[in-house]
Amino acid sequence: MVGLVRPAEIDDAGAIARIHVATWRTAYRGMLPDDFLASLDEAAYAERWRRILLEPSSRVYVAQGGEGVVGFASGGRERAGEDGYEGELYAIYVLDEAKGRGHGRRLVQAVVAGLREMRLGDMIVWVLRDNHPARSFYERLGGVYVRMQPITIGSTLLQEVSYGWKTLDAITY
Repeated sequence: MVGLVRPAEIDDAGAIARIHVATWRTAYRGMLPDDFLASLDEAAYAERWRRILLEPSSRVYVAQGGEGVVGFASGGRERAGEDGYEGELYAIYVLDEAKGRGHGRRLVQAVVAGLREMRLGDMIVWVLRDNHPARSFYERLGGVYVRMQPITIGSTLLQEVSYGWKTLDAITY
């Protein structure tokens, strides 16, 4: 069904991996070295996502378009001990050709529902500082800038920023 967001199943690991690699190669072109992006391995990502999907604490959702799975998002307990936040949107990626159709908003809604099931009442997300489209997306959802920190991806030192929602009710879809 077009526009459907549903909990991911183990059989979705390959599609999630394909989207993960493809979106990294487009979203982070110019931010990360071309050889690093070219080295991303779909099979390795599929195995990683199979492990994640088997974890009872993980909340992973996929968005389906007419062409199959076109995006995914994951979330759960905040992972880094950030003061004031218990929930975290870990990842959200939608294929370029499927953007602008509401998949991102629906994926965030699904993650938020998962956080509520876990009895978490707030959320933080980390995004590369220079990823302006993603930052604009979080700002449109009502995310408030929290702070910036360095992150190393491969051999590249970058900056990432966080956006937070002190209550899940503050998210503006």
